[in-house]
Amino acid sequence: MRLRNVMIAATLPALLLAAGCGTSDSGQESAPEATETEESTPHGYIEGAEEAAEPQSRLVLADAGTGGIHVLDLITEEITEAGEFADPQALRGDGRYGYLTGADGTVQVVDSGAWTVDHGDHSHYYRAAIELGEQLPAGTVPYRETPFTVADGTVSGPGLEETCADPSPSSSSRGYPMGTAVTRAGLVLGCADGALLVTEQEDAEGQFTAERLPYPDGTEPAARAGEFHHRAGSTTLAALAADGSGFWLLDVTTGDWQFTADDTVTAVNAVGSGGAVLTLTDTGELVSRDGTDGTETARVPLTGDRIEVDSSRAYISDPEGRQVVEIDYADGLRTARTFDLGFTPSYMVETGR
Repeated sequence: MRLRNVMIAATLPALLLAAGCGTSDSGQESAPEATETEESTPHGYIEGAEEAAEPQSRLVLADAGTGGIHVLDLITEEITEAGEFADPQALRGDGRYGYLTGADGTVQVVDSGAWTVDHGDHSHYYRAAIELGEQLPAGTVPYRETPFTVADGTVSGPGLEETCADPSPSSSSRGYPMGTAVTRAGLVLGCADGALLVTEQEDAEGQFTAERLPYPDGTEPAARAGEFHHRAGSTTLAALAADGSGFWLLDVTTGDWQFTADDTVTAVNAVGSGGAVLTLTDTGELVSRDGTDGTETARVPLTGDRIEVDSSRAYISDPEGRQVVEIDYADGLRTARTFDLGFTPSYMVETGR
């Protein structure tokens, strides 16, 4: 189905997952009291979707040169052409949808057709058709059925109007947009003084509040975090410093920031609390570090510019080689598969988890 207008596009994740379940801070659903009707219809099911026994992982990929949007199915290894979007500048995801930002700030919604409904003690996995949705106005950030507006130094939504100096989208000195991320703890937005954590008010459904997660004292403005990356389901975010001096880890649940100085790092992602931190270097290497003390645990030659991680694999996009490399990060950074694409993977995000 096509997304018919801005509001539908912004609220579609909730509509597609509204088969008798509530919603958690992750944008996924929480378990309701079971009824006879709900037991006969799997939670999260929508007409035309197919339930699966395992996560239906896919990569949404965009070619900056041609504007082509492609979806790589990591189970079947098939590539689907999803459409085009002129001059993409950034790509983020929320577990099912990819959100491509254009040069004018317009956001193109891409339905990857793969998602997970997490109930805590069990999960449901679905796959459906891959579709290109409508375009959202500049500064729109969909989260939990709600289109938030990020503009003019302010984040606005139901019950929320919060200052966020120099918010996303904005460009750093290395060309990375300032971050937004959907986590289990809430929606995280990068601001000049740190991050803003947006959550739904406990006593007012559909109304939101925000908490500031400030940088450590003495952090230089030029060294603020750029684009956030994380594993789906994790509340640990990783981001390059805007000035290229190193990278940040942010624990969203505690508000703790950790900086590692390393001007060779060109991309970073984190598996989760205490898990591995993966970095790419300007010398053409992939490095794994212990997430607790930063100790290097493995290093292999590998060129690329972006890292996506899930619970068992990492995916490295290599625009020059026009390929994506799958890495088993728990096995000494072993290369598991290489996907030759036939196009340039300028931007990449994983969905289905």
